[in-house]
Amino acid sequence: MTTDPNPSPEAAPAARPLWLSLLLWTCKLGAAGILGYAGYLKLTSNPGDIELFETLGMEPFGRYLIGGLECTAAGLILIRQSAVYGAFLGLGVMCGAIIGHLTVLGPAHIEGAILVAVLCLVILYVRRRDAPFIGNMIDW
Repeated sequence: MTTDPNPSPEAAPAARPLWLSLLLWTCKLGAAGILGYAGYLKLTSNPGDIELFETLGMEPFGRYLIGGLECTAAGLILIRQSAVYGAFLGLGVMCGAIIGHLTVLGPAHIEGAILVAVLCLVILYVRRRDAPFIGNMIDW
C-alpha cells in the first residue's frame, strides 16, 4: 500500500467539536421551527397576520410572499448543503420584519424577529466557509 506524500489541498476538513455541532443544530432547529410556524400561519390566513399585513398595506400578496419565503428558508436551513442559503434568506426576511416593526408597526412583538435573526447569524458564522462569495475571504 502506498500513501501519497503530497495530499491534495482539498482534503477533508477537520471535524467540528461536539459542542459546536450541538450549538449549530440547536440554532438550525430553532430558526427553522420559528420560520416554518410563522410561514404556516401566514399561508393559512391567520387573522392576526391578515391584520398585520393590512396595516403594512401588503395584504394579501405580501403575506403570501413573506410566508412562502419563511417556509423556504426553514426548509433550506435544515438541509446541510443549503443551510447557508437558508440562513441568508431567513436573515433577510427577519431584517425586513425588524424594519417593519420599527417604522410602521411599533416595537411590540419584535423579539421573535430579533431571535431568528441572531440564530441565522450564528448559523452563518459557524458555516462561514460554505458562504458563497465571502466564504474563502473570511479567515476569522
